[in-house]
Amino acid sequence: MQILRQNAPFGPRARISAWRRAALAIWRTAHDPSIYAWMEYPAEPALAYLERLRAETGVKVTLTHFMGKVMAELLLRHPELNGIIRRGGIYPRQTIDISFTVASDLTGEDLGQTVVRDAAMKSVLDFAREMQSDVREVKTKIDPKHRLFKKILALLPLRIRIWALDLATWILYDLNLWTPLFGLPRDPFGGVLVTNIGSLGLDQAFGALVPASKMPMVVAVGAVKEKPVVRQGQVVVGKTIGLYFTVDHRIIDGVPAGYMAQTLRKIFHDPELELGPVPRQAEFLTT
Repeated sequence: MQILRQNAPFGPRARISAWRRAALAIWRTAHDPSIYAWMEYPAEPALAYLERLRAETGVKVTLTHFMGKVMAELLLRHPELNGIIRRGGIYPRQTIDISFTVASDLTGEDLGQTVVRDAAMKSVLDFAREMQSDVREVKTKIDPKHRLFKKILALLPLRIRIWALDLATWILYDLNLWTPLFGLPRDPFGGVLVTNIGSLGLDQAFGALVPASKMPMVVAVGAVKEKPVVRQGQVVVGKTIGLYFTVDHRIIDGVPAGYMAQTLRKIFHDPELELGPVPRQAEFLTT
């Protein structure tokens, strides 16, 4: 068995502006440069899209799966958002991988995660089917992909635990090396984290960037709410959904965030056009 392998496929170090170089010096870790954005979109088109998917295929698709596909499409159209900071520079990721938090129980005692790899090539249905087994493992507290690493950290005193986590992060991402001795899968976190706070009954919340993950973006998906909205010049009751972004200012700032918002607006107004048509039942059964 090969002990050391490449952890994740990164492209060559990106050529960046003077501002980006200054930002890398101003903010040393993801503790400091977090910026926050709240975006609200009509929920009816997305809900109708998911309802049609469920009706035609029988697969239990949710807003979590939908948002995973949305974020994958976002990174595909705006690859400058899909980067990682390592060794004092910004390196583009060569794959689009979306990570999700999974609560192991209703008490919130423990959290797990699952990652959908090569996510831009997959449909909302693919997200639902691929995540099903991983979510089941986390909820039954098996979680074989992260269990060993969690156990090792839990046994260590706090100061040594911090040192061990920093060391593992340095080896995985700065050196870009991976070994099964870590008790973690290769590139364990992916490029973006999606967490559905609405499923927990929360309307609004911002996630935290996790320095060890090197992810530059976390999106929290709020609950669908009914509220007065203006449609065609009339005030009506409509369903809306809030997206709460925490991003690393060293990679993402106002201009790319503006383009990101425009793409999200297109997707939420017409998911079928932007993400692909709903397969008919006969087509789905054939595939």
